[in-house]
Amino acid sequence: MTSSDLYVWLQDSGLPHEVTIRLHELATYTKKAGGKVLAVGKILLIKIIEFVKAHPFLIIGAGIGAVVGAAVAGLITSVPILGQLLAPLAMALGITITAIGAVVGHRLDKYLPGVGEDIVEIVKDFFKLLIDVFNSIFRNVITA
Repeated sequence: MTSSDLYVWLQDSGLPHEVTIRLHELATYTKKAGGKVLAVGKILLIKIIEFVKAHPFLIIGAGIGAVVGAAVAGLITSVPILGQLLAPLAMALGITITAIGAVVGHRLDKYLPGVGEDIVEIVKDFFKLLIDVFNSIFRNVITA
């Protein structure tokens, strides 16, 4: 996919203009390694798009969970005097709410029973994405 094709696809996807510009800036990020120029940003963006397309409810659930978790954590830490003491609890609660949102979204994606299996699948999918990104970036880099 060329950079201009990617930009057109981002515009057609209905994203706000500012987001489209920022994602296109990410796509144009390159790094020189081993005498070759690697389109690191484009590879990363395409892999993220593939992951989002494959797991839309997972992304939505995690996003909603993150917003709610951050709101709850902010509310807890804003309590005068006790807020700072409760900050570690608030952070753990925020992370838990985000994880719950991701699990619920993943369940909607898969329609499979078993929350434990869903968490394992989420972790496997995330690390598979990470491995795909690194493999795509470093496929042609030869170490000396």
